[in-house]
Formats: sequence, structure tokens, C-alpha cells
Amino acid sequence: MRTSRSVVGAWVVVALLVACGPARATDDPPPGPASSPGTTQPGAGWRRVPDGPLSARRTATVAWVADRFVVVGGDDGPPCPPNSDCAVPTGEWRRDGATFDPATGVWEQIADAPLEIPWATTAVVDGVLYLLTDRGSDGPSALLAYDVTTDRWATLPMPPDGSGRLVEHGDVLLCVPTSDESGAAVDSWFDPTTSTWHRLPEDPLGPSYDRSVVVVDGRVILTAKDLVPSPGSGTPSLVRLAELDPTLTTWTVLPDSKVIGSDPVSVAGRLVFPDVGGADGGAVGGWGRPYPYGGIYDPASGTWADLPEVRGRSSWPRLVMGDRVRVGDVLLDPADGSTTAVPAHPWTDADSPVVAASPSTILAWGGGAAGYLLTP
Repeated sequence: MRTSRSVVGAWVVVALLVACGPARATDDPPPGPASSPGTTQPGAGWRRVPDGPLSARRTATVAWVADRFVVVGGDDGPPCPPNSDCAVPTGEWRRDGATFDPATGVWEQIADAPLEIPWATTAVVDGVLYLLTDRGSDGPSALLAYDVTTDRWATLPMPPDGSGRLVEHGDVLLCVPTSDESGAAVDSWFDPTTSTWHRLPEDPLGPSYDRSVVVVDGRVILTAKDLVPSPGSGTPSLVRLAELDPTLTTWTVLPDSKVIGSDPVSVAGRLVFPDVGGADGGAVGGWGRPYPYGGIYDPASGTWADLPEVRGRSSWPRLVMGDRVRVGDVLLDPADGSTTAVPAHPWTDADSPVVAASPSTILAWGGGAAGYLLTP
């Protein structure tokens, strides 16, 4: 298996890099290039993360569970140089992991996972981390559960479709495949008390791609785009929506949007497509006007609002911190429209650290750089 890497923004989800020994975070500002007058110096506001017990690696899985970040798996080989085509993995897939407590700055080794974890989609239900791994040609995928309280792993039955994104919905787990391109997707939900999967009813949107389920204040909302030949050719591929009732038995189609983005998140009682900018279809086969990638949907009122104009070109990876979501170079509260600037980062684009968020902090760690912590 091979992958192509290009020079991308600072928030790319790729790698983790740590050494050994528990330690505490330091308040000393990390080194960075001098700033020009009137600009934020790279690294301002970021604190160095201490070395931890894991070997150098990238493409690890990071998730916030209870009161700590859980880091597990990944590729222990060197990073693929920008604009290069590299075999994957460049080293070996790992199954070891650790937790990091941002309040104390302490790392702790955790029990090894039952198998190697190249990458995974995750969700947390009742303090248990669920990981649906994608091992590709390196072995069958698996659904794993890690209990941070007991430091124990379990291997669970796979969802009916065998793949998809995990989403927490109260005390159950949802699994939603991202596309019908290889056949009709089977959406399902998992009962942790019985370790059994159950099929959800077929959604009313028809064959789709860019499928996502977001749970907003207990409301299960599916977003998707029509699966047609040459999507976006002549007309924009607009996001469509449907809502699943609380009993998980009946769908209701919601009004279509004017948004063409993907991968929405739930934050502050809103469904947010956080990508900035838009598209008009180009000079040939244009759509007559530009359509935004992003927007804010309020399920309670059924209304849409535009994203504010902000600095920055990328909102990836998705970062939700409490009632704020990353939009460009700011954290946006979609309920009141307020924004908080994210300071310039202290690493280079080639470093490619993992970036993850807790309700109050942002962790950037790994790749070719040291780890950093930000509390906006």
C-alpha cells in the first residue's frame, strides 16, 4: 500500500513523537522564529509537552477520554517527505499506548492493544473508548474497546457493514458508513451492555456519498450528498439532511441546505460545517454563483446561518473544544458568533503533528516536532 504526501497546513493529523519518562509540562515558551511588529510570534501561548513512554511514531490514534488524552498505535517509521510517495507503513504498526493528563503534564503507559492499530475512527461511551480500526492489507479490521479505569482492552463484534464512522449517542454507539458507492450502506447501532449490533432503518436520502451522522443535543442527524454520475458537474452537490427519531426507528427528511462542505461536527447545540470558503463550479459548467463549504444549522429552529468571515484557509482536522469549534485560524462559538484567535504554531508544516482537543485544551504532538499544549 502506498500513499502520497504533500505540503499541507499546520493542523494535519499524522504523527506522534515522544521519548521516555513521565514529566510535567513547562510554561517556558517554545523556541520559534522572531515575529515582525504587529504579528503573533509563533509559539506564543503554546506550552511544551514533556517526553513520554512511547517510541517515535506517526498516524497514531488520539482521543480525549474522561480527563486525559489516550494515544495508541501508529507507524514507528520515519515520516514520508513532502511530495513523496512512500510505502505504508515506513516502519511497523504499533499496539502500545499511553495517556497524557494536561492538568498535571504526566504521561502513563497503558496496556497494549490486542492488535496493531494503524488508524481508527473513535467514540467514547460511558468512559470507554471504542476504536474501529482500518488495517487495510495488513489484516482484518476490528472493533476494540479500552476502559481507562481498569486499563483493559476488549475485542468486540464488528458492525454489520464492517466499516464506518463511530458516533456516540447517549449510552449506545452508532456506526455509519461514509458512502453508498460500493453498494447500499448498512447503518447500525451497538449496545455495549449486550455487545450486540442492531441495524438502523434505511435512510430516506437514497444513494449518497459524504455521509456523516452527527448527534446534536440528542438529535441524530444524517448529512449526505446525492450519489450521481460526475457530482458537481453542472450543479453543486448540496448537503441533504434527515433526522432519526429518539427510538432509532423512523427517519424524517429535513429541508436541503445550500452548503457543499462535508464532515460536520456537533457543538453548542448546533450542527456546524466548519470549512471556510466556497466554490462556483469553475469557468466550464459553472453554477452561476458561489456556494459555501461551511454553515451553521440549528436543529431546534430548523434555520441556517453563515460562518463568519475569519482568517485562515483550513479547518482541518476537526477540533471541538467545549462550545467552540475551529474555523480557519479561530475558535468559533456558533451560538453567539464570538471567536477566539488561535496563536501561530511553533512547528513547521513538515513536522505534521497530531492535533486533538479536550473541552479546554488543544494538544499538538509528534511528527518531526516536540509536543505542545494550548489553553485558549
